[in-house]
Amino acid sequence: MKQMLVGDPIKLNSIRYPEKVALSFKGKRFTYRQFNNRVNQLGNALLDRGIQKGDKVAFMLFNGNELFEIIVACSKIGAMYVPINSRFTAREIKHVLDDSGAILFMYDYRFGDEVSKIHQELLTTKYFVTVGNQDRLSFTIYDEWIERFPASEPEIAEPLSELDELCLMYTGGTTGLPKGAIHTHRSLYLVLTHFSIEFSISRNGKGLAAGPLFGAAAISIAMPNLFVGNPIHIVEQFHPLEVLKAIDQEKTTTAFLAPPMLDAIFALPDEIKNSFDVSSMKSVISVGAPLLTRTKTKALEFFPNAELNEFYGASELGGAANLHHEYMRKKDRCVGLPMLGMELKIVDQDGNEVKQGEVGEILVRGLTLCKGYYHNAQATNEAFRGEWLGLGDMARQDDEGFYYLVERKQDMIISGAFNVYPAEIEAVLHEHPSVREAAVIGVPHDQWGEVPMAVIALHDDQDVSEREIIEYCTGKMAKYKIPHKVEFVKMLPRNLQGKVLTYTLKEKYGKVNQSNIN
Repeated sequence: MKQMLVGDPIKLNSIRYPEKVALSFKGKRFTYRQFNNRVNQLGNALLDRGIQKGDKVAFMLFNGNELFEIIVACSKIGAMYVPINSRFTAREIKHVLDDSGAILFMYDYRFGDEVSKIHQELLTTKYFVTVGNQDRLSFTIYDEWIERFPASEPEIAEPLSELDELCLMYTGGTTGLPKGAIHTHRSLYLVLTHFSIEFSISRNGKGLAAGPLFGAAAISIAMPNLFVGNPIHIVEQFHPLEVLKAIDQEKTTTAFLAPPMLDAIFALPDEIKNSFDVSSMKSVISVGAPLLTRTKTKALEFFPNAELNEFYGASELGGAANLHHEYMRKKDRCVGLPMLGMELKIVDQDGNEVKQGEVGEILVRGLTLCKGYYHNAQATNEAFRGEWLGLGDMARQDDEGFYYLVERKQDMIISGAFNVYPAEIEAVLHEHPSVREAAVIGVPHDQWGEVPMAVIALHDDQDVSEREIIEYCTGKMAKYKIPHKVEFVKMLPRNLQGKVLTYTLKEKYGKVNQSNIN
């Protein structure tokens, strides 16, 4: 029986399109034959190091062709790949390596200082390979290592199954130490196939990989191009100017651009951003943070030939719902309708479905869900309710069946007898012309239990007082929703997917009692 194995489409396309470019990066271009050959060389190198089926291979890299090679090589030999956030510190790197039981670790040499702090303390990691240059920990350089091995398809001891585990995708970076979501060949294969359909990633296009590829969103939106035989142009690290240059010069057609990435592009001076030709773009996919109305409007105008998609997804489930382009101007801050093969429902704290229009926790079931969290039965049991998976996201459904994310359960503020949803307050704050970005958290209050506090970053040339912000909110929301305190910062802490790291704001401000403020 033919099975859904993630490495198979690359092997097939090396036969179908041997001379067609698969990856381009920093002036290098690899055809599908060359890409598949490098994948095979890496696979054979891993086998030579004793990596067996089920062993964990971790990597911590900036975007580059090596990242795609590692993923596909692991899929061909039965190993599990473990991406590590390129902004992680030594403590976080050690957690992922130890928690996953990674045997081999490939990392960009520029992370050598962080790795050197913990390499002697690691529990299972025995082999270190550097990408780019040698550092003081490693005598193995990636390109020099793999070129010694044959480009023939790796020979493995036992056949692979689509139910074999392929990836540990560490998630939960907004709430503390991450936990590893287990994906099989089948679940990832279906994610990539569904995204190809959902986001119009079809043959004869060209992908742009500008977001961080260690994250589920960026890699899952880039890799469908390799399934259908398209090239992918890779930008090492996101920069708005580099993205516009890439679109103009490479004539890319599809890209994942999270709302903060879009905002960074639109913040460029008009004479700069309008000097690039972006007419080749056919599909822009946004996820990871709320797509504010002003950002959405600019995106629709700036990419006139592109379909704009705003979807609800997560490392644990791929994509669950998507707002298609034709609804963009009709539905505000909406994540649309269920994707192919997925079901959603909204439940109260007792697990009963709420009435349409009421807020509850959104649950998902379908073809692309992860198996659970690696070596973390408690987290798995908390997230899964039978076939349904819940990640603590609060949502509502309108009378046409469209879904709207309201807030994460742990970020909801209970003030007196009322539920306060920070996203609702943030939407108003973002309408203020001086506000660049805003986040709302709950802080202690003796009378009300919790009250809202706003943390705001202003545009560079703006100077607004706390009183002005509070007065701006008055009349636009119920009194109990108005922030009791406003703190101004240069920028909000975010992960690379664009999500605000609310737990860091809570650690800094969440213990300050606001009972002395009316």
